[in-house]
Amino acid sequence: MKISRVRLALRILGILLILASIAIYAKSALTDFYTNAKQRQLHIEWKKEQEQSKKKQAKKMASAHKTNTSKEVATTTETAQVQHEPVPKGKPFARLVIPKIKLDVIVLQGTDEDILALGPGHMEDTEEPGEIGNVVISGHRVTYSHPFYYLNELQKGDVIYLYAKRRKFTYYVTEQKVVSPNDVSAIQATKDRTLTLTTCNPRYSAATRLIVIAKCKDKIAP
Repeated sequence: MKISRVRLALRILGILLILASIAIYAKSALTDFYTNAKQRQLHIEWKKEQEQSKKKQAKKMASAHKTNTSKEVATTTETAQVQHEPVPKGKPFARLVIPKIKLDVIVLQGTDEDILALGPGHMEDTEEPGEIGNVVISGHRVTYSHPFYYLNELQKGDVIYLYAKRRKFTYYVTEQKVVSPNDVSAIQATKDRTLTLTTCNPRYSAATRLIVIAKCKDKIAP
């Protein structure tokens, strides 16, 4: 009788473990599906926004040519100011493309958990693409479609593209390192045009942080 009870208990335990595994897998699959769907939508919105922005700039430039020089200067200055207005929190900030790991995602403004559930997030109060200073982008590695899953495969010299402000900025990986979660040196301001990608490390753990640093060598726009 006791042996039968033990067997029954073990059988129930095995069933519960199987159900728990299925639940975990199902949750992961659902979150990945949700993030992928949102990213497809964000890509469509990003493309439309870039096209609309390009048309608006073309109209302003055409209008400037019809006015006198002073008004043209004013219009050009106004356009430049619009281009550098901060992106609202939770809105598309840039498009991040890393050919080496076949990544093409829309980066959102902010790093709150609900924002990172949609894709990588730009750390507020850090710089914008192409500008002097540090552009810091954080992303999940094993959940929510795991955009930074293969970040560890990047090596010195690998190319990273950031699309923002109707421009394409090219960065080249210069360093990869692992730091403690309390080490904030990688997200500090820099004296050159830096891009810093950060994610949890190792996979399925947040014991440390994986940092990839890249530098922009594009000419600075006038």
